[in-house]
Amino acid sequence: MTGHRLLERDAAVAALHAALDRACRDEGSARLLVGGAGLGKTALLDVVRDAAARRDALVLGARASELDRGFGFGVVHQLLEPVVYGRDGPARERLFSGAARRAETLFGAAPTASDEPEYGVLRGLYWLVANLAEERPIVLSVDDLHWADAASLRMLELLARRIDGLPVLLVGTLRAGEPGAHTDLLDALLVHAAPGRVELTPLSAAAAGTLLEAALGRPPAPAFRDAAWQATAGNPLLLSVLAREAASHGLRGHEDEAQRLPSFAARGVRPIAARRLAALGAEEAAVAKTVAVLGARARADDVAVLAGLDRPALDRALDRLAAVGMLTPGSPAYAHPLLRSAVLESLAREEREQLHRAAARRLRDRGAAPAEIALHWLTVAPAADPQAVADLRAAARTAAAEGATSTAVDLLRRALAEDADDSDRAAQLFELAELELRMLLPEGADRMRQALAAGLDGPAAARAHAALGSVLLLSDPVAGFEEIAAARARTTDERRQLRLEASELEALVFVDALEGSRLARYEAIRADPAPSVAALAHLASEEAMRGGPADEVAALAARAAAGDRLLDEVGPGGSTWSLLTHALRFAERPDAARRLLAAGDRVVRDRGLRAAGAFGDQSWGYWHRDFGSAVRGLAHAQAGYEAVVEIGLPVSVAAVAAIVAENLVLLDRHAEAAELMELPLGAVRDTFVEPFALTARGLTRMMTGHHEDAEVDLRRVVRILDARGWQAPSAARGRIRLAELLVLRGRADEARELIGHDVTAAQAAGTRGSLGMALRVRALAEEGAARRATLERAVAVLDAAPLLIEHGRALLDLGAALREDGRRARARDVLRGALDVASRAESAWLARLVRAELHASGARPRRERTSGVEALTPSERRVADLAADGLTNREIAESLWVTPKTVEYHLSRVYAKLGVGARGALTHALEA
Repeated sequence: MTGHRLLERDAAVAALHAALDRACRDEGSARLLVGGAGLGKTALLDVVRDAAARRDALVLGARASELDRGFGFGVVHQLLEPVVYGRDGPARERLFSGAARRAETLFGAAPTASDEPEYGVLRGLYWLVANLAEERPIVLSVDDLHWADAASLRMLELLARRIDGLPVLLVGTLRAGEPGAHTDLLDALLVHAAPGRVELTPLSAAAAGTLLEAALGRPPAPAFRDAAWQATAGNPLLLSVLAREAASHGLRGHEDEAQRLPSFAARGVRPIAARRLAALGAEEAAVAKTVAVLGARARADDVAVLAGLDRPALDRALDRLAAVGMLTPGSPAYAHPLLRSAVLESLAREEREQLHRAAARRLRDRGAAPAEIALHWLTVAPAADPQAVADLRAAARTAAAEGATSTAVDLLRRALAEDADDSDRAAQLFELAELELRMLLPEGADRMRQALAAGLDGPAAARAHAALGSVLLLSDPVAGFEEIAAARARTTDERRQLRLEASELEALVFVDALEGSRLARYEAIRADPAPSVAALAHLASEEAMRGGPADEVAALAARAAAGDRLLDEVGPGGSTWSLLTHALRFAERPDAARRLLAAGDRVVRDRGLRAAGAFGDQSWGYWHRDFGSAVRGLAHAQAGYEAVVEIGLPVSVAAVAAIVAENLVLLDRHAEAAELMELPLGAVRDTFVEPFALTARGLTRMMTGHHEDAEVDLRRVVRILDARGWQAPSAARGRIRLAELLVLRGRADEARELIGHDVTAAQAAGTRGSLGMALRVRALAEEGAARRATLERAVAVLDAAPLLIEHGRALLDLGAALREDGRRARARDVLRGALDVASRAESAWLARLVRAELHASGARPRRERTSGVEALTPSERRVADLAADGLTNREIAESLWVTPKTVEYHLSRVYAKLGVGARGALTHALEA
């Protein structure tokens, strides 16, 4: 920089100004300045800060350092503490309103109990930024992201993904390839900021001459300029240092002085820093070393104590260090990270560790936060110091409570390495292993076994077995079940007992390898005069899938849901609650299932649960496929799919993808559905999820003409259903779909034999929808009068059943049969009924087929509408439904993980398409 102008950075400055202008128009974005040390990244942040101030935008800044990697949410604290701690009363309440409340634990509030603490805090931080941005535009400026802690990077990456629609500009600097950096998180951040990535390059020789002229007070000779440029490779910082060194040695930029420049440049920053300190005195050297060790959080009083100086002496030393360009004037902070690094590297290892240990003691004595103290223990070698262990464990507990799980793991690993007190080793192992298992780290299982072997007992032992079991289910299900059973046997708390029982039952249901234990458990539940609500929920699910009487299934489900204990104490996060809603769906009780799903949604919103919300969306997707709207079903299913992909659960990805594909088929997007289902299914092999994933893939393959592959999938589904004893036609629809495929492949006899099973099972269960569905498929394998008679029966049965799409398909097939028989007038009446059902179910696929048949029968069906409910996209329909349910725009945004501006945009389109002008008219318009 010369004067107020950055050299050869006009394009970068223009890009940053444009991004700031867009942020002020609610078009937020992320911009990353990428390049090596000394290329002027920090100077560009200063440009943004000054431009933001002229626009009255709020600038919140942070600079990461090597120490920050051990401080959970350290960068976030730097960014947000100044504005948070500056408010109290109503102003603070507004700041932490809504979902932002979850982030208050980072700023002094008691941690909120949650099944998903990290997600809750991250979500809360996003909404905290959104709340701030409602007041005025914000610039979040982070220098040296390569040194940032993992938790802060997760928050920034999440913000970058959802920043559009907020008046927020996120701008950061980054050195690629920095050792120890969280490269996976930085790569993810770079992906979302890719359009705004600015690569900085070295200066040209001409720019080097301009910079030298500013330092020397006169234009340098071309040979001098070129020698300086070559010696520094055009690096602006090194050019500035070189120019200063040249001036201090009396050089004037003459041609005959050029040969002396390489010797200055070869010294680098470290020797120059050492020479500057040597020119001062012992006090300045002590302060420089102390500030380097304390890092960006250095306080003047801490520096004074550690350097052994009184305040006047400290102030004099700080002034002299600033005068020679080492420190920033007016504060104990280095002018550039390279200068700090140079001083740290000049310290002998013993001296450096001694200073860090002294810093830890000083910070503890004055009551600093555990995280600040622990940073210094992370930089020194283990020395069996009990105080180090205590500090590290305290910091880990804080990090874990705040959701910075990976930071807590690093702290506990370092505490364990200290090896200071074997009497508490079992507890140390347990604390670490529990977090490692939560993160699915491979070391966690062995570490937890070590904790148990070291004598862990009491409630901690129960938690250890439970955590170990939940992870082992994915790799060794039999061992996982045994661990959960052991946890339950060691637990006396009634509430935890119920949750463990639910987990135990979920384990039994999940994997085929536990079939014997599963069947024995169900027999025990049936014989129990007072089974728990968790046991009743699982029994209802099992009876529903086995084809038990629908009335009995509904009664079991009602007992399980009574009193809300299942929802309050087990919650919607595991599969127990979802299985209960599915049981009611299989029993064809749509209203009861809908009430349970709505109750689960309320808990998800109140507790800020991500995974549970995804599973709720999956259940809603199936509910709408059967009883409601394919458009709404897809909106739910896609939201759930995006969530489980983000969380990274392979089993859940396949499970939720299945219902996304099912609704895509109903919306006539068959190729898209087939592409989605060509995902690896190895993770779901021999699990509860496999038949549902395979039946969806079989359906998409059938719809796209890949009949041979579809038959392979569907035959395996039937084998799984038989092995599990699932007789209900709607359990996974495997037999019905295989029979339909066999008819397409010209094997009607085999299809009739297969579908006869489902007809009998539906009659035994008293599920009219499943019976009508099976009858429709049986009719496909028949001909002539027999076919028409079966279709007439199917339509009559489905007239009184809640399965919308199946009713429409039966009407379509009956209309086609009547047309083929020459009864065109009656065919048209039946087909108009089918078109009405397709409209109510919002199925573009069924509507297309019905219209084609109506044309063939001589009718002129109405065209597809470009306004009204039918014209709403899945996203618009989801927003409209929530608005009709009474949620505010902010509550809708929090539920769907979009910005309030996105909600406003969708609602404006909804109002236009529905022809309404106010929120109060939505319910009537949607129902109409």
